[in-house]
Amino acid sequence: MKMKNQKTRATILIILGVIVSIGLISYRFNEANAAQEEEPNTTGQNPNSTSEKTGFVLTKDDLNLIEVKRADKPVEWPISGRVVPKNTTELFSEVQGKVLSERFMLNEGLTFDQGQVLLQLDATEFSLQLEAQRSAFLNILTGMMPDLKADYPDNYEQWLGYIQDYRSGQSLAPLPETKSEGEKYFVTTNQVYSTYYNIKASEERLSKFAIRAPYSGIVTRATVDKGSLVSPGQMLATIINNRSFELEGAASLEVANKLKQGDQIVFRSNEAQGEWVGTVARINDIIDPKTQNIPIYFEITGANLRAGMYLEGAYTGESLERVFAIPSSVLTRDEKVLLLEENTITGKEVELVEFMQDTILVRGLEDDAVIITNQFNVPVEGLKIAQ
Repeated sequence: MKMKNQKTRATILIILGVIVSIGLISYRFNEANAAQEEEPNTTGQNPNSTSEKTGFVLTKDDLNLIEVKRADKPVEWPISGRVVPKNTTELFSEVQGKVLSERFMLNEGLTFDQGQVLLQLDATEFSLQLEAQRSAFLNILTGMMPDLKADYPDNYEQWLGYIQDYRSGQSLAPLPETKSEGEKYFVTTNQVYSTYYNIKASEERLSKFAIRAPYSGIVTRATVDKGSLVSPGQMLATIINNRSFELEGAASLEVANKLKQGDQIVFRSNEAQGEWVGTVARINDIIDPKTQNIPIYFEITGANLRAGMYLEGAYTGESLERVFAIPSSVLTRDEKVLLLEENTITGKEVELVEFMQDTILVRGLEDDAVIITNQFNVPVEGLKIAQ
């Protein structure tokens, strides 16, 4: 019985402690609220004012301003690109032979003229075989001459003169024309035509032992050296035309539709002095999926051009009347610009006439209007500027 009374007293004490704690917390909460309500407004600002709500105060010195002066302005679209050689050629060998040291022009950086021998392969063995073919052909012609004189005397002198004009080591001259069907069949039967064309094919192959420059240019890469043994199909060098260049540019679909073959644009470089005239040579018909631009190729002329140079130019279109160029960054989402009118920031809707690279040509502004170019993170329309 005594134990039961002790438990009852302990429970009552716990309940009383909880009640006292709750009361104390409630009292402190109410006291804090009262103190907060009695705290005076030290800002001295109207809560309904933009500047008062944000604590945002501007002076005229804080603003970047531009004054509107409308004018007739030609539209310019930038076009840029890199200079590339008009011709880039990889040289391959079609025959086999050893590279001769005395006629080797395939050192990187070496310039050459059109038609110049860049590389000569040893063709001694092949030349001797070809001369043996010519000698056998001469025997065929000599052997048919008695029958030709007897059966076709009208053309005998022409064939005789052909044999007499033959010189060892020289290419075969064109065969005489036959004057009758019988003569033609006679010459064919004696294997004259088949032997002649086999020799002409060998002469053509002999010419391939000398690699000649298809144009004037420079060697940019060489893969063989003097004394090397070259096989058919082996790459020899890469050459470029260093006297004739193109510029690979790109433009929007709108500009590409305005340009036509033969149009000229002046290009400049940020790294070199001078101007270069580019003439539209080709306009691609496919839009680059990465840039959404159309490749345009210009024939570029002028002094001191080098492959790899980056040039910039602009296509000038028709002139727009009474417009003003504003930075793209000052246009708000609702197509307004901020003006300073009687020390108050106001918003003004404008007509967007043409988008340029970093600017927009607009109408709807009056001369001498003052545009604010600052960027704000809070609404400022209607805000008065402090004096």
